[in-house]
Amino acid sequence: MKKECEIVQDLLFGYQDGTLHTASKELVEKHLKKCEECKKVFNEMKEDGVEDNKQEEEIDYLKKVKKKMSKKNKLLIVIGTVLTIIILFNIFIFVYYYHEARKIEIYLNNDITEEQMEDIKNAINNIDKNAKIEYHSKEDALDELKEKFKDNENLLSGYGGDNNPLNAYYVIDTSMENARKIESLEESLPGIKQITSNLNYNPYEFLFSKIAIELTSN
Repeated sequence: MKKECEIVQDLLFGYQDGTLHTASKELVEKHLKKCEECKKVFNEMKEDGVEDNKQEEEIDYLKKVKKKMSKKNKLLIVIGTVLTIIILFNIFIFVYYYHEARKIEIYLNNDITEEQMEDIKNAINNIDKNAKIEYHSKEDALDELKEKFKDNENLLSGYGGDNNPLNAYYVIDTSMENARKIESLEESLPGIKQITSNLNYNPYEFLFSKIAIELTSN
């Protein structure tokens, strides 16, 4: 290789990048016009440079695609999480409602007789022989109320014994369908003062009413 070829080939990278001074640039251009070997080396350098640029462009493109996919995946994860929470919350509301709304309360007159109480229980069993019937006396009802207002016990300190305004009651745990049938007993059996249920609430109203009651009592 000629000495001039060695010099020019050393300058080719600078020539390709456009960083040579004017004199060096002119020297390279003049040499390339007459030297096929150096011209071939320069053309190969340009082809390698094009290939490198293509690879860099492909890498940049893949990085952009990966970044977009990462953002998309994160968005999908967030949306999926929110939807899962909404679905689970709705399942909880409906399960809670169907578990609690099937329980009804039958409040009894103060002058109810043992025979009338027995008639009420028989009527319930005729509708649902597997219904759970739980009796709460007047004293139980007062104690439950005092427990709810335990931070303000003085409000109820004057009540008790003969001065108990509350009524004894039954709590009936049955199915939703049978709860509606038992609810109709209020008009057909003596001794019943009132029957209360949550059957006419929608599940969302029911839950929020329970929350409101708990917040008020606390």
